[in-house]
Amino acid sequence: MKWQQLSEDLWRFRDSCNVYAVHGTDGMVIIDAGTGYWLDQFSDLPARPSAVLLTHHFRDHAAGAVRAARKGIDVFAPEYEHEMLADVEQHLRERQTYIIYDNLWDLNVPIESIPDVAPFPDYDTKTIAGLPIESVPLPGATLGQTGYAMALPATGRRVVFCGEAIHSPGRVPRIAPYQYNYNCTTGTWNAIYSARQLRKRGFDTLLPSMGEPIVENVEVALTSLEDSLKAVLDSCGHGDIDLLPETELPDLTRVTEHVYVSTHSNARSWILLNDDFTKAMVIDYGYALSQVHFQGLSVPKRRRALLHGLDGLKERFDIDRIDVALISHFHDDHVCGVPVLQRLFGTQCWASDVFADLLAVPEGHCFPCNWHIPCRIDKRIGLDQTVRWEQYEFRFGAMSGHTRFASLIGFEVDGKRFAHTGDQYFFHNGEDHFTNNRIKSNHVYRNGCLLGGHRQSAAWISNWRPDIVLTGHTEAFPTDDHYFGLIDRWTEEIDTVHRSAMVLGDDEAHLDMDSWGGWIWPFRTHLAQPGPVNVTVVVRNPLPRKAKLEVRLTGPAGWDGDAATLEAPPRAEVRCDMTITASGACRRQSFAAELIADGQPFGQVADAQVTVGGKWF
Repeated sequence: MKWQQLSEDLWRFRDSCNVYAVHGTDGMVIIDAGTGYWLDQFSDLPARPSAVLLTHHFRDHAAGAVRAARKGIDVFAPEYEHEMLADVEQHLRERQTYIIYDNLWDLNVPIESIPDVAPFPDYDTKTIAGLPIESVPLPGATLGQTGYAMALPATGRRVVFCGEAIHSPGRVPRIAPYQYNYNCTTGTWNAIYSARQLRKRGFDTLLPSMGEPIVENVEVALTSLEDSLKAVLDSCGHGDIDLLPETELPDLTRVTEHVYVSTHSNARSWILLNDDFTKAMVIDYGYALSQVHFQGLSVPKRRRALLHGLDGLKERFDIDRIDVALISHFHDDHVCGVPVLQRLFGTQCWASDVFADLLAVPEGHCFPCNWHIPCRIDKRIGLDQTVRWEQYEFRFGAMSGHTRFASLIGFEVDGKRFAHTGDQYFFHNGEDHFTNNRIKSNHVYRNGCLLGGHRQSAAWISNWRPDIVLTGHTEAFPTDDHYFGLIDRWTEEIDTVHRSAMVLGDDEAHLDMDSWGGWIWPFRTHLAQPGPVNVTVVVRNPLPRKAKLEVRLTGPAGWDGDAATLEAPPRAEVRCDMTITASGACRRQSFAAELIADGQPFGQVADAQVTVGGKWF
């Protein structure tokens, strides 16, 4: 085995995968690490390696990076695979190895952590060894697979080191990794998405990690690959599932003259344009539609935020960025793309006071569907405020049901009154008509579903009386009297059903429909050394009368927690600052808040976690 020179500034080593080397002005950049045999011969290269860029986490591509890092070579990994490669031991501890019903190849990682590996964020450009290198998201063989695009210094040819996104015209190296779940190759849709992205970028050369460089007829190679992958889906019975829009569909779909929706968004991203079509605002910005295959994969490294809608804005209106992202609620499928917009374009994020902290400090809480990357909050909006962007005024309403951490949004444009209702209301028979229709339940108790929450939102909607409703997951639709009647009837039904089926009597002790006794903020704390953990404890008075609440923090043996006594109105939530002292090293150790109301114990009603020592929470 030895290095093979492919061009004036490009070499390849045939390891367990293709290991490429590019000669920059300040050294060599290595793409993928194979098993690491190339390290015994890197003296044959014209300069010392400056860095290794990994396209994905498979051992046959990444194992050699452990040795490279120990030799002092910088190693970069895809953003969404960084943590699993930096802390392999914890990744493998978390991964179930009995009763496996998802077949992701995420046990196929190096057997050791890669020292000091750094993340290479999606869409970012870094200059390494004098070479400007852009990361190109290419999900497929892994959810986080990333290509690296650059212009070769000697020839200027635009190349992309594309991992397993393609092997040769019409083929990939292996289909098996696309079987994300038990028997469906849903990852094939991601592979089609990546093939389309490579076509759209118009690279001169594709440099796959397995297979030969594709230097001619790149468009044909990728088109035939998409055809082959569609045949795979069809053979599995998935060819008729419209999970990925056809390429001829526009990137944006028109609602009114100044209102559009991103055609390729999963949770809907509604785009408003200013009067002269020079600026764009978006209401919610979550996953691209092709990423529906991440749904149900409930760890951050199995999800990914990709751009969508921007190509349509550029093509139609010559707008190359989103000015403001206005958020309806904090769930990942509505906000995961916001940090990407902020990093790339400086997009502002406007959010209600009701949930702004949940976006800004995701480590602080443990409510469902929490995106792990913080959003910078540029404007916090009270529910009694009216805010303005360009010619539009926005007003807000509170609700609970799908989640209490949400706000209804009302505005007027193009002579129509709009309401954005988030994920609060969906319908069994679609939105084409409401006669004899029924609301489809979408309340989530752990999100905060409270008695009267639907009454609150229904009152706001009836008062605002929108002409057109925008939701989180449907097409825009016009309202009629039947629509408002459905909302009102559901308000009565949901409270009545729950009052009949659980303890919610006005004179009974209870913790409301969601049965939350409270929470501790922050949920996650990481200390370098043993010591005090300072938190805010929120507890709910379960009694129908003013009560004395006794709250005590309790942890494992040897931990010393505060106690506090609070006065609380009937059913009210009250809070206080408290401290518990961690006595030794631990990882994700739980501690709890114990509640007694007027002498009646209600147990440990809230918990949080602390890590003491170590590099990772």
